[in-house]
Amino acid sequence: MRKIVLASVSNILMVILPLLGAPQLILHPKILLLIAGSVAIWLTQPAFTVQETSEQKQSDRFSVWLILCMSLVSVVAPIVHWAYFLEEKDRYDWAFFLGVAMIVGGIGFRAMAVRYLGKYFTATVQIREDHHLITSGPYRIVRHPSYTGAFLAIVAGGVVLGSLPGFVISCMAMMLAYYVRIGIEEKELTERFGDEYRSYQQRTKMIVPYVW
Repeated sequence: MRKIVLASVSNILMVILPLLGAPQLILHPKILLLIAGSVAIWLTQPAFTVQETSEQKQSDRFSVWLILCMSLVSVVAPIVHWAYFLEEKDRYDWAFFLGVAMIVGGIGFRAMAVRYLGKYFTATVQIREDHHLITSGPYRIVRHPSYTGAFLAIVAGGVVLGSLPGFVISCMAMMLAYYVRIGIEEKELTERFGDEYRSYQQRTKMIVPYVW
């Protein structure tokens, strides 16, 4: 139930409110696709609470709120540009289908990462007493596959809507959020696993295979 509430609030803030000036677009197929993608992301990950962010503030440093804020910017920017500044709203070219593939692939890759990490996957940065370093499945490819998947799915909004400025803003916002979050997370992981994690860092990129 909490996941549904979070998904609903998220879509109201990120999609519905920005389109109040053009309400006829709320049920546009492209917007419905973005809403469905957002719901899928929320439903395939554990829900979090304000209490959790408060309890884990020392390890998380409120990075979960940074990710949420940058996600908001990343979704709103292309929607606003598409709704109020682009004349052509019904173009279904190769970019649209690329965006669809990015959403589906990103959500699928993130869901796989969540499944492999199991009980160790949390919205906030926290290391459990019985924590084990997971390096199998998607974690063989990158150290933070859940961020890779989320990044693909979120920035795909600009691709689906044909908004180049929105796509650029989304990429910059999410790169900033994940750069900060990964720095915090890897500090905790290095302190917990030491040389084991340093070795893992040396042979695996953060979120982009063979690049970064």
